[in-house]
Amino acid sequence: MNDRYELLAPIAEGGLGTVFRARDRQLGREVAVKRIRADKAQNVGSAVEALIRDARQQSAIQHPNIVAVLEAGVDEEGGYLVMELVQGETLEDRLGRAPLSGDEFDQLVRQVLAGMSAAHAAGIIHLDLKPENIMLTPRLGGGIHVKILDFGLARPVAPPDGEADIKRNSLHGSIHFMAPEQFERADVDERTDIYALGCLFYYALTHLHPFDGDTKPQVMVAHLYHRVNPLGKLRPDLPAHTVRWIEWLTSRHPAERPSSVAEALKVYENGVLS
Repeated sequence: MNDRYELLAPIAEGGLGTVFRARDRQLGREVAVKRIRADKAQNVGSAVEALIRDARQQSAIQHPNIVAVLEAGVDEEGGYLVMELVQGETLEDRLGRAPLSGDEFDQLVRQVLAGMSAAHAAGIIHLDLKPENIMLTPRLGGGIHVKILDFGLARPVAPPDGEADIKRNSLHGSIHFMAPEQFERADVDERTDIYALGCLFYYALTHLHPFDGDTKPQVMVAHLYHRVNPLGKLRPDLPAHTVRWIEWLTSRHPAERPSSVAEALKVYENGVLS
């Protein structure tokens, strides 16, 4: 990798990897390179295998609202992943600087749902949807372009035998955006992502979490017992349909949520929720 990509500066750090802004010497463009952090990985070999597996999964999703994977491999320094470099700011950073306008929120919803619909159609569930994994890029003439990042915790909708049990017995993700079934170590599917999206959209409208607490156990209990801070009280200016739609996405039980992202988008666009 070192012959082709020149690492310029770190731009983000996660649990196991550091993402760098880099220059592709061969094509003369800037890219993002994710490297496994050997000091953070208990088993570097397994982490590298997971990185390559996740790269294969993500590369199968070709969509303008999902960051593109360009290359993945292993060199003398370990595993690496090369992605398109997305200019802009995360949704988390944007909300800390200024709230979204009504039009920007509408664009966020439509583009995130479009990207996740493509991911689910490819048989991939994300399992780590949160404001830090949503990039917003200003468009010329106004508006935003949305990119979904970091499929590091993603898994197939129908995982190979044995993998489902491994996932069920582990607990990974951002606690404010995790569905109750994840805490219960129950089966997860597309509706688990839909719950996270509901939490994400609630946060985008309020800069607050729908399920909150002073400690992680308290947040977990809020999810499990559905102790939600009512969106309508925090944003009485919102259309009733928007409030009810987000409440639908964040229903306690998967069977009570939209059956698919496509259904959620259709109801959002039609403005009718029975």
